[in-house]
Amino acid sequence: MKPVICFSDLTHVGHSCNSMPYGIGLVAAYAKKELGDGVDISLFKAVDDLIAHVEATTPHLACFSNYIWNKNLSYEVAKRIKERSPETIVVFGGPNYPLEEGGQVKFMADHPAIDFYFVKEGEIAFTAFLQEMLNCDFDVRGLKEQRKRLDNCNYIIDGDFICGGLADRPENMDDLPSPYLNGLLDPFLTQGLMPLIQTARGCPFKCTFCQEGVEYYNRVKRYSRERIKSELEYIAQRSSFPDVHCIDSNFGMFKGDIDIASDIHACHKKYGWPKYFIGLSGKNQKAKVLEAASIIRGEDAKGPDVWLSASVQSLDQGVLDSIKRGNVAKEELMFVATESDGGSGGSATSFSELILCLPGDTKKAHFDSVRELIDAGMTVVRSHQFIMLNGSEAATEADRQKFGMVTRFRITPATTDSHEIYGEKFTAPEIDEICVANNTMPFEGYIDCRMLNLSLEIFYNNDLFSELTKLLRWHDVSISNFVMNVHERATSPESPLVDLYEDFLRETKELFKTEEEAADYLKQPGVLERYVDGELGNNEQMLYRAVAIVHHMDKLHDMAFGAGKEMLKSKGVKNEKLLDYIDELAEYSLLRKRDILSLEAGGDKKFNFDFVDLEACNFNGDPLSFLLSKEKSISFKRTREQKDYITSYKKLYGDTDAGIGNILGMAANVSSLYRHVESA
Repeated sequence: MKPVICFSDLTHVGHSCNSMPYGIGLVAAYAKKELGDGVDISLFKAVDDLIAHVEATTPHLACFSNYIWNKNLSYEVAKRIKERSPETIVVFGGPNYPLEEGGQVKFMADHPAIDFYFVKEGEIAFTAFLQEMLNCDFDVRGLKEQRKRLDNCNYIIDGDFICGGLADRPENMDDLPSPYLNGLLDPFLTQGLMPLIQTARGCPFKCTFCQEGVEYYNRVKRYSRERIKSELEYIAQRSSFPDVHCIDSNFGMFKGDIDIASDIHACHKKYGWPKYFIGLSGKNQKAKVLEAASIIRGEDAKGPDVWLSASVQSLDQGVLDSIKRGNVAKEELMFVATESDGGSGGSATSFSELILCLPGDTKKAHFDSVRELIDAGMTVVRSHQFIMLNGSEAATEADRQKFGMVTRFRITPATTDSHEIYGEKFTAPEIDEICVANNTMPFEGYIDCRMLNLSLEIFYNNDLFSELTKLLRWHDVSISNFVMNVHERATSPESPLVDLYEDFLRETKELFKTEEEAADYLKQPGVLERYVDGELGNNEQMLYRAVAIVHHMDKLHDMAFGAGKEMLKSKGVKNEKLLDYIDELAEYSLLRKRDILSLEAGGDKKFNFDFVDLEACNFNGDPLSFLLSKEKSISFKRTREQKDYITSYKKLYGDTDAGIGNILGMAANVSSLYRHVESA
């Protein structure tokens, strides 16, 4: 009988990390290449699919990926498999594993169902281990008693922690077979999961908050262009999902990325896929990144929409020094922002990421970084929580002590789904550790920054009010001042959004001092049900952005256009026609964006300004030159492509407020969701 091996990259039902199981696919593909038909390999993404498999067939090896979003889920399933079938060997691998040996020993001791843990890259090391298992007829105890040091592998035997050395990384990345091209991922291409591609591994930067900041990953190694091109065409002919996500750490920064950008455009031209390319993430060489974006879009700007990323984390030099971050120059940020609006066809999103409460961070540093990114013209200024990632330098005890980090624990959003295996029902909520204060930022400053970040999500990110902000720029009004003005209005006691911000603040403070305290809270009567119902445990920024946009779009327009009009008047703007334009622009904008995920049209409306032509030129120019001699009727419609796009995202993420938060915040080019306009 062939050894039965199942690889699982599990995800919680409704969680945003709903992408192809690419990582385990790579490990399984290499094992299949080396061992051929000598092993029976199956891959799983959905928990219930794995459960059905192991209930019907007892695996020799049960292998699980370990990320911050699925560790507890994977372990609770693995533990129950081990209890039912002690002879099944449980293997874990993935980046969510401590960097220091002391932490590794504790992790393994706390998770006794895990027989072996593989660190760093796993293809070659796991296959060598599998050959060892075959040679000893799966006698785990016998192998462990030899205390043999296996490459990239940790295990415990009789209280002794055995840590193998790190194997050399492959010189030729094409020696690792593609799980797409060998068909291993075929079952997932039609399930509505987002396809992932990787053109290179490694990162030359040493950021302490990142798991790839360690020396092991500092040398970048690339797959061949021919392989990537073949994968793109293979996915294009089979995937039911409109977008693709490149998971490289710095795509666009290297010379070879330009060729792949051409292949992405050619793939779109031939198959109409992908509709949207996510992953232009090069941290330096922004001119090359922009060139790649322009090539993907094409000279006619009819290629895939693109997402340009500037992961700056902070613009404060003290913070950057503390996290060993070789950052991008501010001039390059400005170049990215302006070119993404025009040079790449007007359909690129320039995406900048900040991390709140990094070592050395302060309230002033965070607010200043937000201002600078806005004034650079970045279309998305997103702030993330500083999660203490196992495997990163920042999560080590030395860094925690050095920077006086105060951490708290939270229930990870959308991880309280329940399942049943062997007749036993169980849940496995994930718990994040986040930094909420340090020796330069008190908790109160952290809260103020979180409130600002919600205002950014609602009023600024993804250019929700780009037509207005372009008018303000035309009249030399600072957009960062506009955002701060609207933020003050939105958070004032008289604000029509006061309840929304109070709810956000309440959920932001749902924190626990220890992981055990968080787990115990979930065991209290009725608490888990409140998380399942969405009353507790949401991604606060994404959820309350969705609530604001879906349920309060009229109020948002009143607040934003009211602030804009007031700031223009304070600049000395008195032209009545221009003030009339602002009022009509507010009506036009609202008709495009109200009920943003509805498939329904918005009807017809007469205007004194030619908004169809203004839309065609991306609202660049003097709006008064578009004043009409007589009213013009404009239709607000849904295209077939938009209906398909919206339907596919709702299928993947759902249409709850939390699901819509994922769509608006992580997955979609939001402007593509606005209604199409044409002359009636």
